[in-house]
Amino acid sequence: MILAVELLRDLVRIPSPSGREDAVVARLEDEFRRLGWTPQRHGRNLTALLDGGPGPLLLLNSHTDTVPVGENWTKDPHAAQVENGRIYGRGANDAKGCLAAMILGAAQAFAKDAPKGRVLVAASCEEEVLGKGLEKLLPLLPRPDAAVVGEPTGLNPAVAQKGLIVLEIDASGRAAHAAHGGGVNAVEGAARDVLALSKLRFDKVHPALGAPTLNVTQISGGSSHNVIPDRCTLVVDIRTTPDYAPDEIVARVREAVEGSVRVRSSRLDSVATDPAHPVVQAALAANPAGKPYGSPTLSDWVFLKGVPTVKAGPGDSRRSHTPDEYLEVAELEAGVRFYEALIRNYFLKAAP
Repeated sequence: MILAVELLRDLVRIPSPSGREDAVVARLEDEFRRLGWTPQRHGRNLTALLDGGPGPLLLLNSHTDTVPVGENWTKDPHAAQVENGRIYGRGANDAKGCLAAMILGAAQAFAKDAPKGRVLVAASCEEEVLGKGLEKLLPLLPRPDAAVVGEPTGLNPAVAQKGLIVLEIDASGRAAHAAHGGGVNAVEGAARDVLALSKLRFDKVHPALGAPTLNVTQISGGSSHNVIPDRCTLVVDIRTTPDYAPDEIVARVREAVEGSVRVRSSRLDSVATDPAHPVVQAALAANPAGKPYGSPTLSDWVFLKGVPTVKAGPGDSRRSHTPDEYLEVAELEAGVRFYEALIRNYFLKAAP
């Protein structure tokens, strides 16, 4: 399947860190036209509608942006080098491989014996920063009946995804000269809060996602070695499940700590789809060896709340954002077949 490999290599050769996706979108516009599609540009988002007649609307979405290249690469991150069956480069795994496979899988599904229904392919920007991509694009589009979000999952369908709450906890004290003592040490107060948070437990266990997780990920306090610190701030990362409302989790944290709690972000809710839904069953039929699971990582699925969705694509999430990121050619080719089969199976299973 040379076409898929060459498309992915073209996409990898074009740097597209979040906010700078214009060049890769232009390349995709050309590809859409080559396939006979009519691309629609919405800022740095790109869509095309494949119409097989009256029927459900299935959204296929993946993203064009990548994280920055970073350091410690042994391969050129934008050469799209093919070596030992692997395509190396920033974005090859996350998620330009998913995007290339999705586009060509949809093209194959509609090239012959097109399914009865519509597929809307959406290549969105700024997924890595959850910015002006799918969230801004969705209000401009017809509401889909179901969706597939392309992320590297080994072609296993994620049927649930954890959400995110970020909190800041301020411990207050009273400054004093360290040599004389006295004062109130805010760092010690923050330390007590860290210990309290380490004991906080969430009893409700989601069947796919487990329980929420809570981690103190940053701490800052004090201004000088010889001053008792009067302030110390903790940053807390909480990965949520549908079993807890964000307000409930924040309230539990407030009860556990001495410091004052500020919510930095709580808009990224956990999402889940009934495993019996046709879009999940279509994904499983497309990869009979696949296993439904719950994903701990965020994606644009957070903006599709209320739309039955699966997150699935070629590759391995553990390679994402790493030096020498790669996607195997065999994984890419399997991804094209997977998306074509998913599309066909979805319209069969969703038919009235």
